[in-house]
Amino acid sequence: MAKFDYARMQATASRLLDRFSQGVITLTKPGTETPGPNPWDPPVVTDPVTHTLNATAKPVSEEFINGTTIVATDIEITAAVFGADPDPADQMEIDGAPVTIIKVMRIPAAGTVVAWKMIVRG
Repeated sequence: MAKFDYARMQATASRLLDRFSQGVITLTKPGTETPGPNPWDPPVVTDPVTHTLNATAKPVSEEFINGTTIVATDIEITAAVFGADPDPADQMEIDGAPVTIIKVMRIPAAGTVVAWKMIVRG
């Protein structure tokens, strides 16, 4: 029996999320600062990188609500793979309104990432 093709599943998820994406959802990775090559050189700072996501937004699923870190008014984002791993420290916007990333989940939890699920709060 052949192994399941997660790369093909990733392509399918990306195609569907591109087709059904809602509004403009962006994720900005902050720039990084690294020391210069010599102690007297200024640090090297990279510019932030903004990704426009193929994603959908909906009210958070009841299974994630725990009443403390995730509440009923939060938003659940499902996004296609976009070339970076999202992190709660990243900045995110939904139709220009800033939101805070509460939780990031990869789908599936191990192996090739097919899609990202993020819980955010406006």
